[in-house]
Amino acid sequence: MSDDRLIELRVENRRLKNEVEQLENKILSLVGNVEIEISGGPDSKNRINDELLNLFTNTEGQLSILSSKIDRFYTNELKNLAVKEINIRVVTSERGNIPTDYVEFYDEIKNERKINVVNNPNVVSLLVFNDQEAIYASGSLDRKELEESYLLLTKIRQKSILDKISEFYNLFLPSFMR
Repeated sequence: MSDDRLIELRVENRRLKNEVEQLENKILSLVGNVEIEISGGPDSKNRINDELLNLFTNTEGQLSILSSKIDRFYTNELKNLAVKEINIRVVTSERGNIPTDYVEFYDEIKNERKINVVNNPNVVSLLVFNDQEAIYASGSLDRKELEESYLLLTKIRQKSILDKISEFYNLFLPSFMR
């Protein structure tokens, strides 16, 4: 084989290796858009709270929340986000169905100008999302409960699934708000 042909084959080999590497990266980025993790236990005791706070921090436009109740810690976090001009929509249980210890926090959130509270008696899970990421788990926005629970934490970043999550969330809203 001639030297020119060897050089040509080496160049072609490098090009193909680069192309394969790019395709592998595309596949990994697609697969990595939905993650399921465990929150709770000795290795990940507070993972869900950390992930929720990261999501809050990274939100720039609108934050949507589905939670049957919200504790003092998360009430303060939401109020801090509202000060930063983040639009927040919370779908939660009706006031009469919220445990007595949490009614004070409900009232604070309800009176916050930048937080839009919608009541729905069908809220049974925790969903927090913005336009780039969603976190879904059982439970509610109660730091201590989340810290002490064993949960499957689902994180979603894939646009088509985020669109489905938004569609699901909208089912909890009155028809004039959809």
